[in-house]
Amino acid sequence: MIVRRLLPSLVAAAFVLASCTGDTSTSPAPTGSTGTDGTGEPTASPTGIDPLTPYSPSPTPFTERTSGYLPETLTLPTAAGGKLYVTPESTAMTVEFVEGHRSVSFWMTLENPGETAWTGVPGANVKLTDEAGLTFLAIPNPTDADLHPNPERYGFSNRDLHKEVTIGPGETLKGVIVFRPTGGNRPVVFAMSLDGQQTWGEWQTNLGPF
Repeated sequence: MIVRRLLPSLVAAAFVLASCTGDTSTSPAPTGSTGTDGTGEPTASPTGIDPLTPYSPSPTPFTERTSGYLPETLTLPTAAGGKLYVTPESTAMTVEFVEGHRSVSFWMTLENPGETAWTGVPGANVKLTDEAGLTFLAIPNPTDADLHPNPERYGFSNRDLHKEVTIGPGETLKGVIVFRPTGGNRPVVFAMSLDGQQTWGEWQTNLGPF
């Protein structure tokens, strides 16, 4: 599974950062806290924030497909007949509430493997859907309070993917998509479409600590 551990140095910056490591397990992680008190009840970490623990089977060789687990690379067709390779590289969650909710950032990498430049708005059609069928839409123009203050430290970018971008042939682009979901930690599907909602790329993960 993909284990995302809390980085204590980021709590002061009001964020939990998702940092990936892998193992050979193929079983989903618990949907609640990663620790219990012996009775099955979740316990908090020493900082008061539980680690963000998405689940994933062991990595598999890259194939062109439209469903998988975060942070696998999926292949999404574009409206112009091309395709992009899309990877939600990692996530972060604010500790402080923003307008009554915690903000969840998905740091994305998009690669154009074709021979023609692609121009569009990557975040035009994105959503989070939980196991109860609740759907949350992304936040255009996220504020500084929504975003990690230093994503470049981890090789990511806070470029707003709700704005139009151009990705040339063979080029990659990094950016972020932000949600303010309600409710607690539970399995969710992060979905994106680049061809006007005709085809959806879907990544399974956990929402994170609440």
